[in-house]
Amino acid sequence: MNYPYLTMIKKHNNQYILEGCSFKNNFKIIIHTDNLFGEEFINIQKISKNNRPSILTFFELSIFHEIDFATSMKLYKEVC
Repeated sequence: MNYPYLTMIKKHNNQYILEGCSFKNNFKIIIHTDNLFGEEFINIQKISKNNRPSILTFFELSIFHEIDFATSMKLYKEVC
């Protein structure tokens, strides 16, 4: 199994909510774009470790969802 990976992705009110597993812990990420200034806000919360089935990797995130590759790699670095 390759860590980190994503276990849940939801889009709600112009924000993405992601959950996933890394080697040492799990995490929750909220990505919100401010339409007025065009800024992107990322909140990451680490939680206790438990195993869940993988649905997507960070490298595939920009292919299947409206998240650019640079943001996906930034999330990858923060979670690792």
